[in-house]
Amino acid sequence: MQVLVVPMSPEFLPEAALLLAGVFAGVIALRHLFARQLSGALRAGAIGVACIALAFVLARTHGERPKESGAWQQLHKPPKAIGLLPAAQPAIRKDSGPAPPMSLLLGDVLLLVTPSDRYVLSVDDKQFLVLDSIPSGLMVEGSVGAHDKLAATISRNLFPFYRSGIQPSRPDAHTLLLRESGKDIFRVHFAEPRKIEVTGSFFLGSGDSSSVTFENGIRWSGAGIPPGTTLDLINQGKGRIDFERSGLIRILPF
Repeated sequence: MQVLVVPMSPEFLPEAALLLAGVFAGVIALRHLFARQLSGALRAGAIGVACIALAFVLARTHGERPKESGAWQQLHKPPKAIGLLPAAQPAIRKDSGPAPPMSLLLGDVLLLVTPSDRYVLSVDDKQFLVLDSIPSGLMVEGSVGAHDKLAATISRNLFPFYRSGIQPSRPDAHTLLLRESGKDIFRVHFAEPRKIEVTGSFFLGSGDSSSVTFENGIRWSGAGIPPGTTLDLINQGKGRIDFERSGLIRILPF
């Protein structure tokens, strides 16, 4: 004769023991009942009912218990995106004149642009960097390049991908940083509410002839601007900041 053995999870052993105890107490209660020992039958029956009821309660708590609890959730919970905060606040203005422009310091080249909640940068219409101001702070998105390859991707101040040898970090509440071999290859610093500093190179895609670098000035396909230059783009209004192959920098509609 073959005996069918049903495997049981160890976490249900207490429930099984309680059920067996309940059945055993029920058998004893029946024996007392047949022997006309009413008080013993009542006691054994009460014990059996209590054991069976407790077994069902424990089984129900197992069903309601989350599968991913405690330390597992702490280890596997996605990191929370935290906005960059300004490192300093400008002095309070006493006059009521026009609001100051936004300063984007890109590779030591100063771009003065119309204040906006969102700054999108592109080269030859290919977007490579987004600086998004939300109530909780500044969010950064983009693709960083190094040695003509993708070094890291940034999404809402997080680094979902970075190549071996790249060290991403947030040294303070105002800065995003990527380092390789002890050298900074990308840095965004939220200096003031109206000033953002960016250095680094950006990856536009494999085999793409377009490129842009914010290091010791600005260089992109077919053009460049030396460090220390100031460009006033305020009159062009809000929009996407596009570095054109012709050498122009224009603000295009979103």
